[in-house]
Amino acid sequence: MSPAAGNSTHVFLSETEHHGSTVTDPGGLRARIVQNALFADRLVITDSQVLHNVALRSLLDGQTPSTPEWRADLAELIGSGMLVIVRRDSAGSFREIRDEHKARNVGDVPTEEYAELMDEITEGHIAPYSVDTVSERFKRRTVDRLTDLIGPPDDSYSRTLRAAVEWIHGQDPLYYNSLRGWIEQRRATHGETSEVALEAVERSANWSFRTSLPAVLEMPVAWGTVRTPSTVALQGDATQGELTLPGYALNPFVLARLPASVVNEAVGLASRKVVVDQFAKAHSGRPVDTDALRDGVEDFCMHLQEAAVAAFRGLDADALAAVRDERVTARLHVSASSVATGSLDTLIGLISSGFNPASLMLNLLSMPFDIAQDRKERKLKKESERLKNAWRLEKQLPEHQKLLRIVSPTEPPE
Repeated sequence: MSPAAGNSTHVFLSETEHHGSTVTDPGGLRARIVQNALFADRLVITDSQVLHNVALRSLLDGQTPSTPEWRADLAELIGSGMLVIVRRDSAGSFREIRDEHKARNVGDVPTEEYAELMDEITEGHIAPYSVDTVSERFKRRTVDRLTDLIGPPDDSYSRTLRAAVEWIHGQDPLYYNSLRGWIEQRRATHGETSEVALEAVERSANWSFRTSLPAVLEMPVAWGTVRTPSTVALQGDATQGELTLPGYALNPFVLARLPASVVNEAVGLASRKVVVDQFAKAHSGRPVDTDALRDGVEDFCMHLQEAAVAAFRGLDADALAAVRDERVTARLHVSASSVATGSLDTLIGLISSGFNPASLMLNLLSMPFDIAQDRKERKLKKESERLKNAWRLEKQLPEHQKLLRIVSPTEPPE
């Protein structure tokens, strides 16, 4: 099944991105993928993620043996259509993309054998995307964000950002790897370069790279590391609109081991379709039927637990005990649309009694990146301007009136 533009039942899986992902171990990544797979109709990942994410490769290649900590069987999700791979329309195979990346010295390029194996595994399960459209979006978003950060003072901060924008304008197409090379070259050859500005360039490029494709596909993004005000509420008593779940459904210990065959079996459950449909309403801003969602979640979790128990019985005593552990509970929270941000999120957080709280979370945000990154950049720009102004004022004071500076104006604030 290929992702349709604006299909709110499909979710773009950002955590498998190889640039700056916080989830780098195979077990943790598999838990995230399975968690999202249980609560989304289809998951979408890109050709570059399949090729360059080392942890994801170990879960897909069909040759890495499963371990006691995680299973290397996610290729089954591709075969069932649960995991949709989108590939650039400029290439006819993963091997072709791999060879082109190898020629450009892109990091973490896989072996030829792995790329050819991915061609076999994904045959008939590929959805194309316009690489020109995504590349243009990546370049434009990076330039626009950096232009917004350039302030009126003609200082090293603004001059560094202007130099970056000028260089980017001359790149067609703009490659992330090349931009990182420019950053390192600028840092090494220009003594007056602002380190704060270079980090802003890196962050802006990272944000643009991560968001351009899902923006073109017009679908919600799974981004588990985002924290929202809803997260705080999960630490206390359940509030109206929250549903109680058995902890195993969001326990990374269980999800890393849950066989892909069980996930595929869960896809066909009628109760899961109810849950997915209600989530789709939330993502598109339509009212959610909380009664239907509650009934659907309860029925879905009951059937999923039966399947998990059957899969682990006699094979994985620790996972079986975790599935049956009723001391651990989770909550499902669907928030209302926020007037301040214009976003709407579906948050799933793990809450436990006597254990580590909120050990695994899922955020499905209709507009997560623009909001979070805009706030971060505005704060950074404000702090940078404040520090520069304070430094100018300090230089005008008599020596005995100067105060010891704790934060250097050349370094990014915490």
